[in-house]
Amino acid sequence: MNGPIFEALKRTLKAKGLTYRALAERMGVSEPTVKRIFHERNCKLDRLIQICAAADVELENVLGSMNRGPGPANHVAPEIERKLAARPALLFVFIMLSEKFTPEGIMRSQGLSEASMFLYLRDLEELGLVALGRGLSARLLVETPIQWDFEGPLRPHFETTNKNFVGWAITHLEREATFVSFSRRMRPETASRRRRRSICSR
Repeated sequence: MNGPIFEALKRTLKAKGLTYRALAERMGVSEPTVKRIFHERNCKLDRLIQICAAADVELENVLGSMNRGPGPANHVAPEIERKLAARPALLFVFIMLSEKFTPEGIMRSQGLSEASMFLYLRDLEELGLVALGRGLSARLLVETPIQWDFEGPLRPHFETTNKNFVGWAITHLEREATFVSFSRRMRPETASRRRRRSICSR
């Protein structure tokens, strides 16, 4: 089996949030065995079929992904969402990257040092969410807009962030302004109605 198949398999594992250890447990083999297979990029067909079965993916889909190239998925695995939920600052940096902010722009807006920004990018790369380039360049490995699980571990963060932002916006909104929250747009008329209701309820 050639290299492109294993590259496609690695992308599949990242999308599903599966580690080599978890894959090895499902296959009933040791983690070093799985690592060796992926390092050598070579195995018999029956072993490849076993890997696909353990990863809960059809071999045909892996081959199709290989032919299409790296095309990233537009969702984040539940395990990765849990890790982001445990680190709100890292989640914030990732969301800003997904909203087309550059690492330099994030640094300026948040007062981060280059070293801090690099550590955030490195941690996101370890989660399979970005690919680091030279310097502070990073390529997003998740297609946007991202389909978050709003009933999952990130729900409290999204609820708090959006409530705080809407509360701030309706008290600072200019007459013809439009504000955006995590890619959700609110028309000026809607914001005006919300502001009037907020005032009347006080």
